[in-house]
Amino acid sequence: MGKFNSIGKCLSILFLICSLMCWMGAPQVAAQDVAAGETIFKAQCTSCHKIHEQLVGPALAGSHTKYEREWLYKWIKNSQALVKAGDPQAVAIFEEYNKSVMTAFALSNEEIDNVLEYIKVETEKGPEVAVAAGGEAKQSNSMTIFLGIIMALLLLIMLILSRITGTLGEMVREKLGEWVPVAPSFDKKYFNKKIMAAASLLLVVFLGYSAVDGAQTLGRQKGYAPTQPIKFSHELHAGTLEIDCQYCHSGAAKGKSAVIPSANVCMNCHKAVKKGPKYGEEEIAKIYAAVGWDGAKYIEGYKQRPIEWIRIHNLPDHVYFNHAQHVTAGGVECQTCHGQIQEMEVVEQHSSLGMGWCINCHRETEVQFEGNDYYKVYEKYHDDLKSGKIKKITVEDIGGLECQKCHY
Repeated sequence: MGKFNSIGKCLSILFLICSLMCWMGAPQVAAQDVAAGETIFKAQCTSCHKIHEQLVGPALAGSHTKYEREWLYKWIKNSQALVKAGDPQAVAIFEEYNKSVMTAFALSNEEIDNVLEYIKVETEKGPEVAVAAGGEAKQSNSMTIFLGIIMALLLLIMLILSRITGTLGEMVREKLGEWVPVAPSFDKKYFNKKIMAAASLLLVVFLGYSAVDGAQTLGRQKGYAPTQPIKFSHELHAGTLEIDCQYCHSGAAKGKSAVIPSANVCMNCHKAVKKGPKYGEEEIAKIYAAVGWDGAKYIEGYKQRPIEWIRIHNLPDHVYFNHAQHVTAGGVECQTCHGQIQEMEVVEQHSSLGMGWCINCHRETEVQFEGNDYYKVYEKYHDDLKSGKIKKITVEDIGGLECQKCHY
């Protein structure tokens, strides 16, 4: 036991020495410089720049090493002076970004150093990876599998140790030539045939359930809430401002797809609204960067870029769904499928959109015949409702469960 204590002390001392050497050898970043640089960057740079993504101007990751420090001082303080002087780097950047004029900043060299230190730290961190609810679920499943493997390995080790203990006990008895009371080994006590048979049956049931559940939920994204390229708040627009869903998603009442609004729909308001109550100017600047709006007019010859929104609600290719059929003919509210969208800061998939979910909805949803010309052809049902023979008609009653309605 003394030997083990000595080894433990030696390892502890060695660990402390290594930690101290790493700490002494690591470059110490002045925290106040990074904090000051972050403050300046967020106050003066974020309307045109991001660290890892292109906005109005280029992504700034790595710029602290890409250009000489003295050149950066001149560029940040007065970029147009360098362009007019014919500086090759300045002219190249100016031409690449559609001759967008960079604001001249009245910053000292020390303040610029702080900003560059902040850019360095953020560059080393790397781009953030958004983990949506679907991703969290995958992580959870991976963690469950990992823990299961660990438990299986521990159980295997226990069995091996139990066998070793039993063998050593038999050797002791044999050597002493006398009976020595030995407790039954772990494997013989807890792993007899009946227990093993019951455990095997439970394992088969568990694996079978997991396989069926996994197959049923394959490709579904309930709870999926990705980080979008622009922080658009449905809580603000649809909730506080009460903008009708179909003002942006104009296809919902007219066709198969609800459509993603183009940037010009955003500009109907944001030509005038240049600063939002939630995210300030930074997010609105991304819309301007997409359409080429300089704050007063559209930039002539500007090559517009689409906003790459991430789709949230997906159905398999063999499933047909028509928004107009539900919104116009069926009178279904957006919230029925999408949840309380007017309360969502970040939109997520509210419903499973699985076949069982759709079938249950068709079985329970009552058809509204009154004042709806789409259902005029169902004269028999109209007569039966008026006469009192039936109290209600559901979507199921008018063929809502026929396979070809959703699967062609």
